[in-house]
Amino acid sequence: MKAEVIETKPLTINNADDHLTVKESAPKKFFNRNYLLLFQGQFVSRIGTQVFLFAMIVWVTETFHSTSLVGLLGMAAGIPPVLLGAIAGAYADRHSRKAIIVWSDLLNGITIIILSIIFFILPQDSPIIITALIVVSLISASITSFFGPAIGAALPDIVPKDRIQAANSLGQFSRQISRLIGQGLGANLLQIFGAPLLTLFNGLTFIFSAISESFMHIPQKLPEKSKTVKDQLRDFKRDIIEGFNYIWNRKGLRHLVFISVFISFFSAPVMVLLPFFVKDYLGVGFNWFGYMLIVYGIGTTLGYGIAGIFRMGGNTRKNMIILFTILEAMTTIFLAYAHNQYQALTIMFLQGVFGGFVMVNITSIMQITTPSEIRGRVFGVVTTITGSIAPLGMGLGGVVADLLNQNIPLLFVISGSIILGLAILVSLSPHYRKFIAYRTEKEEEEEMKKSGIYYRIRYLQPGEIDLEDKNK
Repeated sequence: MKAEVIETKPLTINNADDHLTVKESAPKKFFNRNYLLLFQGQFVSRIGTQVFLFAMIVWVTETFHSTSLVGLLGMAAGIPPVLLGAIAGAYADRHSRKAIIVWSDLLNGITIIILSIIFFILPQDSPIIITALIVVSLISASITSFFGPAIGAALPDIVPKDRIQAANSLGQFSRQISRLIGQGLGANLLQIFGAPLLTLFNGLTFIFSAISESFMHIPQKLPEKSKTVKDQLRDFKRDIIEGFNYIWNRKGLRHLVFISVFISFFSAPVMVLLPFFVKDYLGVGFNWFGYMLIVYGIGTTLGYGIAGIFRMGGNTRKNMIILFTILEAMTTIFLAYAHNQYQALTIMFLQGVFGGFVMVNITSIMQITTPSEIRGRVFGVVTTITGSIAPLGMGLGGVVADLLNQNIPLLFVISGSIILGLAILVSLSPHYRKFIAYRTEKEEEEEMKKSGIYYRIRYLQPGEIDLEDKNK
């Protein structure tokens, strides 16, 4: 195998017969047409979704006043990704990711519009409406199970690699802004317009998103399709196994998934029980629940901003991820000891900052380190594994709270303490530390330039051009 010395700058090779340019597969411009079309569509649909979700939490809580029912709705939305995540990820690697994204939003829009019709026709029939709400949550979550891996796999192909972290930060920023709008206005809009109109509005935002996304282009090399159904099923089975093997054979990623599973389980009850904590223990109205979510969203947005704006080196990023994971767990414990709404607001803000920073960095590292052709199934498998326990946490959290006469602070302390212990345990793993300290090729090049090293050794792959040694 031959080796060559190459410059860290983009290369142009002039031959006698032709002119050949070595190009990067990813675009060089961050705010390119494809990314903007995806961003604007998602931003609008997220606003509709967050207004709708917050309004439904308030409606269910005021109508039934049951933590178990709120937890059941969370389980309904969380179960499909667990069952379908790995399959959806493999599907995203074998089919057009653009088509998956567009059709997911379109079908979600149609499903939610049907729910709004039920609200209009039977406004006073609460049992039928809550049943329809659970069914629609299951259907919508099933559709979104295919949407998530497609988005996660497509993003690194429509933005420059060194800007993936910024793209994730901006995407999460739009998510938090939509949450702020939904949580700040959801209850008021529910009183003004009612559940039917808010549901209809949510459905229409999905339709708008589908239209916007239909004009974008996502680069993707599709594998050859199998001829028979039997062959297709065999390929799907093989792809899913490859996704699991990819994670299992990389200890750092495996440890990340491990901690994510248990953090998901013990964190899930916190948000489900927060409305009751605000009303029963802090002694304030539901509007303070909205304020806390707004402050949490602001903190999370700040965490996203820190992760996206400040380009941290591998070791610095590693240490920050470990520190912020531990601090996020501690805020869950501190929340139980909040004596008034202002202390709770401060704690929620800090929890948002820590969680937002960790989320963006971990997602970006996974996207950068995973090859495009397998990225969909890896994200699908991760969704299945990490999401498999979150619905159980939501459901059991509500049930346990009812059995303990809604002693929510005690549950906060238990959940936070377990998360804290697991975070410290995983942070001691050298494989995990190495994984989250990953550096992109550009980061390595910049570090070499700072140290006075301008060249690096790379082995030629089969079919590559043997470049002239530029260092002579």
